[in-house]
Amino acid sequence: MAAGRKGSRTVQAAGSPVVLGPAALAALQAWTIAEARHVRHFILGDENTLRHCLPELQGHVPALREAHIMAVAPGERSKSVDVCHALWSHLAAEAADRQAVLIALGGGVVTDLAGFVAATYKRGIPVVNVPTSLLGMVDAAIGGKNGIDLDGIKNVVGTIRQPVGTYVHVPFLRTLGKRELMNGVAEMLKHGLVNDAKHWKAVCAAALHDLKALEPLVLRSAEIKAAIVDEDPQDADKRRLLNFGHTIGHAIEARSWESPQRGLLHGEAVAVGMVCEAWLSWRSELLAREALDEITVVVRERYRPHHLDPVDHHRILQLMANDKKNADDRFRFTLLEAIGRGRINVEVTAAQVSAALDHYRLLMRDGPKEAV
Repeated sequence: MAAGRKGSRTVQAAGSPVVLGPAALAALQAWTIAEARHVRHFILGDENTLRHCLPELQGHVPALREAHIMAVAPGERSKSVDVCHALWSHLAAEAADRQAVLIALGGGVVTDLAGFVAATYKRGIPVVNVPTSLLGMVDAAIGGKNGIDLDGIKNVVGTIRQPVGTYVHVPFLRTLGKRELMNGVAEMLKHGLVNDAKHWKAVCAAALHDLKALEPLVLRSAEIKAAIVDEDPQDADKRRLLNFGHTIGHAIEARSWESPQRGLLHGEAVAVGMVCEAWLSWRSELLAREALDEITVVVRERYRPHHLDPVDHHRILQLMANDKKNADDRFRFTLLEAIGRGRINVEVTAAQVSAALDHYRLLMRDGPKEAV
């Protein structure tokens, strides 16, 4: 970890600086003046972040007050080819050259989308991430994975390309409601489960409504994500630890958006996935039953149950078959050996996935007891 400007610190994620702490936006102002003063700046946000966060960003970073603003609709549906086409066209109409800098001001949807648009416009322009959601601060904005959804499959089109920097300004979390906060907490819990048992305990015990108490945990989660990315930028080995809860969770998230009901947020789906995949870890004789019970109780206390219908199993398995982590027609999971220690590339069968979905369904219907 490197010292940054007074009041901030910097960690590296595959050569990309992640600036954390109260002076993060002051560091962005300094970078803009030193490195990008004479180029054009484009700020991409959704309608909510531009309303609630743009004034604060420009107040702390006056070098961006003349930036060109681009808006997209909030939510996962903006991660589409059509939206990318509109943004590429807009950049071209504005004569943005290869030195132009795209600033992503938003949550995971915005940073995923901005990263992909920046990576592909004129074969690549610089992108800076300024995450405004908890999910973005601890996960989505760090590591250079970006992309869009296609035919209901999450992030199936994309690149791994690092931003020139990520600036984590925790006070943006004041703009979030409880549901959006809990969306990011799921990733923080995951970081603890796969890498740091002490962090797991701290997040479980945190007063999530207290921003001052939450801030050091946000910064610790960002450090965990950055350190794993720094060790494995291309997702070939250790970075796959971060997939825990996501193999099933991504498919459940995509399935939820196909229904007429309100779709799940990413973290809500990951919470379902973590219960299912912790159970798979236990059934695979990797994880102690006491640890499974602890994980299950924590998730049940924090996330409302999601209705799963047995008739959805086939569709969920179909969606999982397109998961980038799978190979040779086999499901490759990250499971747990203990709280704080994950194991990557564990093969899991379709029958085992169905059993895990049944476990979750019966657990949420009947209470915390074993599904048979």
